[in-house]
Amino acid sequence: MKKSYLKYAFYVWFTIVPLLCVFLDLIFSTIQPDPQYGDYTTNFDFSIINQSIYLSVWISLATFTYGLLNWINIHTKNMPSWITGKNNLTRVTALNVLAFILYNVTLLVSSNVVGFNTWYKIIKSVIEHMVTPLLIIGFYFIFATPIINSKDYFKKYSWYNMIHLAIYLFYVLLRAVMLISFPPQNQEVFTPFPYEQLDPRVVGYPLVILGVGALFVGIIALATGLNYLSNLRNSRTRQPAVPRKPKKLLNNYEEED
Repeated sequence: MKKSYLKYAFYVWFTIVPLLCVFLDLIFSTIQPDPQYGDYTTNFDFSIINQSIYLSVWISLATFTYGLLNWINIHTKNMPSWITGKNNLTRVTALNVLAFILYNVTLLVSSNVVGFNTWYKIIKSVIEHMVTPLLIIGFYFIFATPIINSKDYFKKYSWYNMIHLAIYLFYVLLRAVMLISFPPQNQEVFTPFPYEQLDPRVVGYPLVILGVGALFVGIIALATGLNYLSNLRNSRTRQPAVPRKPKKLLNNYEEED
Protein backbone atom coordinates (compact mmCIF):
# COMPACT_ATOMS: atom_id res chain seq x y z
CA MET A 1 0.00 0.00 0.00
CA LYS A 2 2.82 2.41 0.87
CA LYS A 3 4.47 1.73 -2.49
CA SER A 4 1.22 2.52 -4.29
CA TYR A 5 1.07 5.95 -2.65
CA LEU A 6 4.76 6.50 -3.40
CA LYS A 7 4.29 5.62 -7.07
CA TYR A 8 1.30 7.96 -7.23
CA ALA A 9 3.40 10.78 -5.72
CA PHE A 10 6.12 10.21 -8.31
CA TYR A 11 3.62 10.43 -11.16
CA VAL A 12 2.19 13.65 -9.72
CA TRP A 13 5.70 15.16 -9.56
CA PHE A 14 6.59 14.08 -13.10
CA THR A 15 3.33 15.57 -14.37
CA ILE A 16 3.24 18.89 -12.55
CA VAL A 17 6.76 20.02 -11.68
CA PRO A 18 8.53 19.82 -15.09
CA LEU A 19 5.65 21.67 -16.75
CA LEU A 20 5.67 24.33 -14.01
CA CYS A 21 9.39 24.82 -14.61
CA VAL A 22 8.77 25.46 -18.30
CA PHE A 23 5.97 27.93 -17.54
CA LEU A 24 8.05 29.66 -14.85
CA ASP A 25 10.76 30.42 -17.38
CA LEU A 26 8.27 31.25 -20.12
CA ILE A 27 6.34 33.77 -18.04
CA PHE A 28 9.24 35.44 -16.23
CA SER A 29 11.32 35.65 -19.41
CA THR A 30 8.56 37.97 -20.58
CA ILE A 31 8.13 39.88 -17.31
CA GLN A 32 11.81 40.04 -16.32
CA PRO A 33 13.84 39.44 -19.51
CA ASP A 34 17.07 37.50 -19.39
CA PRO A 35 19.98 40.00 -19.79
CA GLN A 36 21.59 37.57 -22.26
CA TYR A 37 18.82 38.32 -24.78
CA GLY A 38 18.05 41.90 -23.88
CA ASP A 39 14.37 42.80 -24.27
CA TYR A 40 13.62 40.22 -26.98
CA THR A 41 11.64 37.94 -24.71
CA THR A 42 9.25 40.69 -23.67
CA ASN A 43 7.62 39.56 -26.88
CA PHE A 44 5.76 36.46 -25.65
CA ASP A 45 6.20 34.72 -29.00
CA PHE A 46 9.95 35.19 -28.75
CA SER A 47 9.86 33.78 -25.24
CA ILE A 48 8.15 30.63 -26.54
CA ILE A 49 10.81 30.33 -29.26
CA ASN A 50 13.51 30.72 -26.63
CA GLN A 51 12.02 27.79 -24.71
CA SER A 52 11.53 25.52 -27.70
CA ILE A 53 15.14 25.45 -28.87
CA TYR A 54 16.55 23.79 -25.75
CA LEU A 55 16.79 20.03 -25.31
CA SER A 56 16.10 20.25 -21.57
CA VAL A 57 12.67 21.73 -22.30
CA TRP A 58 11.87 18.86 -24.66
CA ILE A 59 12.97 16.39 -21.99
CA SER A 60 10.77 18.15 -19.43
CA LEU A 61 7.81 17.83 -21.78
CA ALA A 62 8.61 14.13 -22.31
CA THR A 63 8.67 13.64 -18.52
CA PHE A 64 5.40 15.55 -18.17
CA THR A 65 3.74 13.40 -20.84
CA TYR A 66 4.98 10.19 -19.24
CA GLY A 67 3.78 11.26 -15.79
CA LEU A 68 0.38 12.45 -17.01
CA LEU A 69 -0.45 9.33 -19.05
CA ASN A 70 0.62 6.99 -16.25
CA TRP A 71 -1.24 9.08 -13.68
CA ILE A 72 -4.36 8.72 -15.81
CA ASN A 73 -3.67 5.00 -16.17
CA ILE A 74 -3.75 4.52 -12.39
CA HIS A 75 -7.39 5.62 -12.48
CA THR A 76 -8.52 4.19 -15.82
CA LYS A 77 -6.28 1.12 -16.42
CA ASN A 78 -6.70 1.51 -20.18
CA MET A 79 -3.33 2.80 -21.43
CA PRO A 80 -1.41 0.59 -23.90
CA SER A 81 1.67 -1.22 -22.63
CA TRP A 82 4.05 0.84 -24.79
CA ILE A 83 3.11 3.83 -22.63
CA THR A 84 3.07 2.17 -19.22
CA GLY A 85 5.76 -0.48 -19.83
CA LYS A 86 9.43 -0.69 -19.01
CA ASN A 87 10.73 0.50 -22.40
CA ASN A 88 8.96 3.85 -22.14
CA LEU A 89 10.15 4.32 -18.56
CA THR A 90 13.70 3.46 -19.65
CA ARG A 91 13.43 6.03 -22.45
CA VAL A 92 12.32 8.84 -20.14
CA THR A 93 14.88 7.88 -17.49
CA ALA A 94 17.71 7.80 -20.05
CA LEU A 95 16.72 11.25 -21.34
CA ASN A 96 16.75 12.67 -17.80
CA VAL A 97 20.11 11.06 -17.04
CA LEU A 98 21.46 12.58 -20.27
CA ALA A 99 20.20 16.03 -19.21
CA PHE A 100 21.70 15.55 -15.75
CA ILE A 101 25.12 14.60 -17.12
CA LEU A 102 25.30 17.24 -19.85
CA TYR A 103 24.15 20.12 -17.68
CA ASN A 104 26.10 19.35 -14.52
CA VAL A 105 29.35 18.55 -16.34
CA THR A 106 28.97 21.84 -18.23
CA LEU A 107 28.28 23.61 -14.93
CA LEU A 108 31.51 22.22 -13.48
CA VAL A 109 33.79 23.09 -16.40
CA SER A 110 32.29 26.35 -17.66
CA SER A 111 31.42 29.65 -16.05
CA ASN A 112 29.03 30.56 -18.88
CA VAL A 113 26.11 28.15 -18.61
CA VAL A 114 22.82 28.78 -20.39
CA GLY A 115 19.97 29.15 -17.92
CA PHE A 116 21.91 29.97 -14.76
CA ASN A 117 21.93 33.75 -14.69
CA THR A 118 18.55 34.81 -13.26
CA TRP A 119 16.71 33.68 -10.13
CA TYR A 120 13.89 31.97 -12.04
CA LYS A 121 16.27 30.22 -14.43
CA ILE A 122 18.35 28.98 -11.49
CA ILE A 123 15.24 27.50 -9.82
CA LYS A 124 14.16 25.96 -13.12
CA SER A 125 17.60 24.55 -13.85
CA VAL A 126 18.09 23.01 -10.40
CA ILE A 127 14.70 21.27 -10.49
CA GLU A 128 14.90 20.36 -14.18
CA HIS A 129 18.53 19.16 -14.38
CA MET A 130 19.24 17.95 -10.85
CA VAL A 131 16.19 17.13 -8.71
CA THR A 132 13.87 15.54 -11.29
CA PRO A 133 16.55 13.31 -12.90
CA LEU A 134 17.55 11.98 -9.47
CA LEU A 135 13.89 11.32 -8.62
CA ILE A 136 13.22 9.46 -11.85
CA ILE A 137 16.38 7.36 -11.38
CA GLY A 138 15.12 6.47 -7.90
CA PHE A 139 11.69 5.67 -9.32
CA TYR A 140 13.26 3.43 -11.98
CA PHE A 141 14.98 1.26 -9.39
CA ILE A 142 12.46 1.37 -6.53
CA PHE A 143 9.69 -0.34 -8.48
CA ALA A 144 10.21 -3.74 -10.07
CA THR A 145 9.98 -3.92 -13.86
CA PRO A 146 10.07 -6.89 -16.26
CA ILE A 147 13.48 -8.37 -16.99
CA ILE A 148 14.53 -7.88 -20.61
CA ASN A 149 17.73 -9.59 -21.71
CA SER A 150 20.39 -6.97 -22.48
CA LYS A 151 21.13 -8.35 -25.96
CA ASP A 152 17.44 -8.46 -26.81
CA TYR A 153 16.96 -4.94 -25.49
CA PHE A 154 19.87 -3.60 -27.54
CA LYS A 155 18.73 -5.31 -30.74
CA LYS A 156 14.96 -4.82 -30.49
CA TYR A 157 14.25 -1.77 -28.32
CA SER A 158 17.27 0.54 -28.06
CA TRP A 159 16.19 2.49 -31.18
CA TYR A 160 13.13 3.62 -29.21
CA ASN A 161 15.38 5.97 -27.24
CA MET A 162 16.52 7.85 -30.35
CA ILE A 163 13.09 9.05 -31.46
CA HIS A 164 12.90 12.01 -29.10
CA LEU A 165 16.43 13.21 -29.89
CA ALA A 166 15.87 12.78 -33.63
CA ILE A 167 12.71 14.91 -33.62
CA TYR A 168 14.42 17.59 -31.52
CA LEU A 169 17.49 17.73 -33.74
CA PHE A 170 15.34 17.84 -36.88
CA TYR A 171 13.45 20.82 -35.44
CA VAL A 172 16.66 22.64 -34.49
CA LEU A 173 18.24 21.96 -37.90
CA LEU A 174 15.14 23.00 -39.84
CA ARG A 175 14.83 26.22 -37.83
CA ALA A 176 18.54 27.01 -38.29
CA VAL A 177 18.46 26.39 -42.04
CA MET A 178 15.40 28.59 -42.49
CA LEU A 179 16.83 31.42 -40.37
CA ILE A 180 20.19 31.37 -42.12
CA SER A 181 18.77 30.95 -45.63
CA PHE A 182 15.88 33.38 -45.20
CA PRO A 183 16.86 35.86 -42.48
CA PRO A 184 14.07 38.18 -41.30
CA GLN A 185 14.33 41.68 -42.71
CA ASN A 186 15.08 44.49 -40.23
CA GLN A 187 14.47 42.25 -37.23
CA GLU A 188 16.78 40.77 -34.62
CA VAL A 189 16.36 37.05 -33.94
CA PHE A 190 17.79 34.54 -31.53
CA THR A 191 20.82 32.57 -32.57
CA PRO A 192 19.92 29.83 -35.07
CA PHE A 193 21.55 27.21 -32.85
CA PRO A 194 20.75 26.80 -29.14
CA TYR A 195 24.25 25.64 -28.15
CA GLU A 196 27.68 26.63 -29.46
CA GLN A 197 28.57 22.92 -29.57
CA LEU A 198 25.87 22.47 -32.23
CA ASP A 199 26.78 25.55 -34.24
CA PRO A 200 28.90 24.56 -37.28
CA ARG A 201 29.88 28.20 -37.76
CA VAL A 202 31.68 28.04 -34.40
CA VAL A 203 33.03 24.49 -34.11
CA GLY A 204 32.84 23.29 -37.73
CA TYR A 205 30.74 20.61 -39.37
CA PRO A 206 32.95 17.61 -38.45
CA LEU A 207 32.63 18.33 -34.72
CA VAL A 208 28.88 18.91 -35.01
CA ILE A 209 28.46 15.57 -36.80
CA LEU A 210 30.60 13.84 -34.16
CA GLY A 211 28.62 15.55 -31.39
CA VAL A 212 25.26 14.49 -32.81
CA GLY A 213 26.56 10.95 -33.28
CA ALA A 214 27.80 10.94 -29.69
CA LEU A 215 24.34 11.99 -28.48
CA PHE A 216 22.70 9.03 -30.22
CA VAL A 217 25.37 6.58 -29.06
CA GLY A 218 25.17 8.03 -25.56
CA ILE A 219 21.40 7.70 -25.23
CA ILE A 220 21.52 4.09 -26.45
CA ALA A 221 24.35 3.29 -24.03
CA LEU A 222 22.50 4.92 -21.14
CA ALA A 223 19.25 3.10 -21.88
CA THR A 224 20.97 -0.27 -22.32
CA GLY A 225 22.93 0.26 -19.11
CA LEU A 226 19.80 1.22 -17.18
CA ASN A 227 18.00 -1.88 -18.46
CA TYR A 228 20.95 -4.06 -17.40
CA LEU A 229 21.08 -2.54 -13.91
CA SER A 230 17.33 -2.88 -13.47
CA ASN A 231 17.61 -6.55 -14.46
CA LEU A 232 20.13 -7.06 -11.66
CA ARG A 233 17.86 -5.29 -9.20
CA ASN A 234 14.72 -7.13 -10.26
CA SER A 235 16.36 -10.57 -10.37
CA ARG A 236 16.98 -10.26 -6.63
CA THR A 237 13.30 -9.66 -5.91
CA ARG A 238 11.95 -12.51 -8.01
CA GLN A 239 9.66 -15.05 -6.43
CA PRO A 240 11.26 -18.37 -5.38
CA ALA A 241 11.59 -20.87 -8.22
CA VAL A 242 8.63 -23.18 -8.88
CA PRO A 243 9.34 -26.70 -7.53
CA ARG A 244 10.32 -29.20 -10.19
CA LYS A 245 7.41 -31.14 -11.66
CA PRO A 246 7.09 -34.18 -13.91
CA LYS A 247 8.05 -33.31 -17.49
CA LYS A 248 4.49 -33.35 -18.85
CA LEU A 249 3.13 -31.12 -16.11
CA LEU A 250 6.09 -28.76 -16.42
CA ASN A 251 5.48 -28.32 -20.14
CA ASN A 252 1.83 -27.52 -19.49
CA TYR A 253 2.84 -25.00 -16.87
CA GLU A 254 5.24 -23.27 -19.23
CA GLU A 255 2.63 -23.08 -21.97
CA GLU A 256 0.17 -21.42 -19.63
CA ASP A 257 2.79 -18.83 -18.76
